[in-house]
Amino acid sequence: MKGFTVVVLLTFLVFSCDFISPESKSTADFSALTIKSGQSFGFCVGKCHTEMTIKGQNVEFLVKERNFETGVLENKEYTYNEILTKEKLNKINNLVEVEKFFKLDEVYGCPDCADGGSEWIEIITSDDKTKKVTFEFGRNVPEIEKLIKLLREEREALNSKYAKQ
Repeated sequence: MKGFTVVVLLTFLVFSCDFISPESKSTADFSALTIKSGQSFGFCVGKCHTEMTIKGQNVEFLVKERNFETGVLENKEYTYNEILTKEKLNKINNLVEVEKFFKLDEVYGCPDCADGGSEWIEIITSDDKTKKVTFEFGRNVPEIEKLIKLLREEREALNSKYAKQ
């Protein structure tokens, strides 16, 4: 009888460990993730492509510009670097659920159809597992709506600071 009680007790402890820490919600080690968020317009002249890459507190903001002023199509790239505040980093971290994200479809709607533009979020794990979710510009994917809005706000702030010059 004592053996049965010990087995039941151990089983309970093993299975209850998942419920002790509700904030674990299948997030990976955030410091080991790379998160990319971007927007692009296919048939566009000017600063038509921006992409924000977050790795730890470091943010790289890439702007691609197409220029046709000289009669020859020129492509230019500009890169800017920022540091995220711990507050912003924590907000993003609280919304990233890696397992849930990796189960999403790769494409939602008709991104960049009739040059309506596209947006995407890509997550790369420390073991190089990658998932990119692309959707119509300005739209949301219900399962990651809060993450989209937060990354979009940060990307738009960087866009206003660097690309609208």
